[in-house]
Amino acid sequence: MNAIVAFRGPSSGASRFAAPPPLRHRPDAPITIEIRPLQACADIRTAWVDLAGRAIESNLFFEPDFALAASQHLIAFRDAVAILAWQGEPHEPQRRLIGLIPCFPRNRLFVPDGLIGFSDRRVLDGAPLLDRLQAQAVIETVLSLRTGWRLEGRGLILRRIALEGPLTTALLSAAERLGLAAMLQPAKPTARLRLAEASRDKAEALARQGKVTLLESGARIKLRDAVELLLAMEASGSRARAGEAMLQNTREAGFVRAMTRGLARVRQCRVALLKLDGRPIAGAILLGRGEKRWLFASAQDDVYAPFEPELVLIAMLGEASPSSRILLPDGEAAFGAGQATQGEIRLMPRDAMKPRDLAARARDALRRSLFRLPRAGAA
Repeated sequence: MNAIVAFRGPSSGASRFAAPPPLRHRPDAPITIEIRPLQACADIRTAWVDLAGRAIESNLFFEPDFALAASQHLIAFRDAVAILAWQGEPHEPQRRLIGLIPCFPRNRLFVPDGLIGFSDRRVLDGAPLLDRLQAQAVIETVLSLRTGWRLEGRGLILRRIALEGPLTTALLSAAERLGLAAMLQPAKPTARLRLAEASRDKAEALARQGKVTLLESGARIKLRDAVELLLAMEASGSRARAGEAMLQNTREAGFVRAMTRGLARVRQCRVALLKLDGRPIAGAILLGRGEKRWLFASAQDDVYAPFEPELVLIAMLGEASPSSRILLPDGEAAFGAGQATQGEIRLMPRDAMKPRDLAARARDALRRSLFRLPRAGAA
């Protein structure tokens, strides 16, 4: 009977155009590693975005809208590579991206060779994207399968990591299983913005000059205009005279424009403007959403510098969204509860500094220096 039904075609209750059932991911599939330039990862954007939503620690600075824009515009990102961890073989349609670690190779004579997680002044969070259920397995795979790799190194260095977060816990567990030494170094504390004084004194003094209003722009076209206002404001002040304005560097300006528009499409970027009698006197670019937003850049009209409008703007943002935290570039909260301490974590072989090991690696490093490493490849 089943054969007859199959021969005649689908039953009347089924659609002949029904989509095939989705292929299920196999969590027990082997982990394979691929290495490619960061700027060559545009074709895995869908898998990349999916991984970002499953990451043990979210990090918009290594999501496609930020990282691809940076790799396309900024020289600092040009040679960065991405270590991609896939669960499943390349030919399997159901394979899943479970790890993305942007990094540079490190080859020096008298320190342990290691992979250095990518860091840059624009990247305010250095956490790689690792699947929350597979984070430790990815780290162990990356640090143990070194034979035949085109990136040398037996250790891993990550900077601007939340030292009290779940990623650090996974890193320490992987180091223990692999017999590696782990060292955590908190970042040096920096002076916080004087927001309390700004909100009480400077804001009141500024209000006596005219009507003070706060405008947050979220729509794409409005955000584009707000970014241009901020860039122009910065380019007309002291930063421009010091040669540090973003508009003075075409690559930097191109990156900021592309990055902010890309993140705005997924509602992870807003620009706030402080106006005095309708005239913009300060601006800030905020990245992220929900309860945590990063202060990526800010500028002010130097005419009103005695009133510190940048500080007034940030203080007003805090009052407007008391449930959200604005994180400064060092990871500290601008007001309210602080962020987990940021710092550097190093995983390295315990015997890496023995004289015999140093001599062997010095010889290997000199030999490698005679050849140029390929920029990409599979491991």
